[in-house]
Amino acid sequence: MARGSKKRKRKLLIAIVVIVLIAAIALGVLYAVRPDIFDAIVSMFVPEKPDETEKPDVPTLPDNTTVTGDILSVRVLDIGQGDCIYIEFPDGQNMIMDIGSELHSTSPWNVINGVLVEEEVEQIDYLFITHGDYDHIRDAKKLLDNYEVVNIYMPLDEAQDSATWRNLLAAADEETYTDASGVEKPSVYHENIGAFAIKGENWVMNCYTFDEADYPECDDAEPINAVSPICLLEYAGRTIVLTGDSNELNEEYLLAKGYFDDVDADVLKVAHHGSRTSSTQAFLDAIDAEFAIISTSGTEEQPHESYIHPNPELMERLRDYEDVTPDGDYDGFRDIYITAEVGTVTVLVGENGGLNILTESGEKEYVGEESDGAQEGENSGENTDNTGGQGELPDATVPEDNETVVTPAA
Repeated sequence: MARGSKKRKRKLLIAIVVIVLIAAIALGVLYAVRPDIFDAIVSMFVPEKPDETEKPDVPTLPDNTTVTGDILSVRVLDIGQGDCIYIEFPDGQNMIMDIGSELHSTSPWNVINGVLVEEEVEQIDYLFITHGDYDHIRDAKKLLDNYEVVNIYMPLDEAQDSATWRNLLAAADEETYTDASGVEKPSVYHENIGAFAIKGENWVMNCYTFDEADYPECDDAEPINAVSPICLLEYAGRTIVLTGDSNELNEEYLLAKGYFDDVDADVLKVAHHGSRTSSTQAFLDAIDAEFAIISTSGTEEQPHESYIHPNPELMERLRDYEDVTPDGDYDGFRDIYITAEVGTVTVLVGENGGLNILTESGEKEYVGEESDGAQEGENSGENTDNTGGQGELPDATVPEDNETVVTPAA
């Protein structure tokens, strides 16, 4: 009897171990494929910490700043493994580009809400979602629930199929805002297709993604990331390149379209948290930037253990970069900023073309001269062209001031 009892106990123990292993494997697969469902399951057993609005240090101009006049501010927020960028345009409008982070990492809501409270923001002019990955949309619905948003930019409906994505779509469909006369209106919904521009007073953001006829089937991670538009934010002779999770698929497609033929950029927000397959050599050669910013929870010495962000191959590509054609500005990248190393990175551009880059840690800050274009009398701070050097914007009419233009959606 004792021997039989031991056998039963051994079998029971083996069965328990097998069940635990199967459950662990299933949860691991679920975490990789559907993090939104995984998050919901975990939250049933592990209560979330209450929201605690973080009071950020508002960037202040250094004593020796070269930035004067109306200022463009682009903050790449340190929210861990994810993307959340807060932009204040020189004419007073604002934009949030993506608002997500990795499961169980720093809540992007606490960080971005802290910025909005500090800046006394009551209405968001633009919510720009580059693509549907969880680490870019995690708290987008929460933003819509708590703030009025006038314009919402999203990839095509078919670009993702998670519960988080569907909840965001439903919230975007119901979003309203109050106009200057006090009338409540439905938010303006735009689909990110082809070439389109968002424009204000003396600034323009030209964005490029797949034409509708070429839009990829988003059946795995690579095409889902590739629908991220690449945007050229132009002001006072300066260009900031915003990329989402762009990769070799859309970079090659957009380069073939000739959208970046005449670009001489200043700052590159490096795509996909510094992945190996993003920021290809051909793309770096085309945009000719001088500063790079990477939003990730990994450092150069210790990349993210699962995603290997920033990837050593990518870092080597950035550090070895040299201008294809010397043009009188800095040859290569002056500096590379990683949010996990220096915290939130803020790019400031003055009406005079002055450029400052500030970091939360105070490390590697840059105070630059007026833009080369302003010094040479080309693309001056007046920014009279407003097409990013492209002439008339492809597939779109250049808009009047404060008007948004997109390619028509079917």
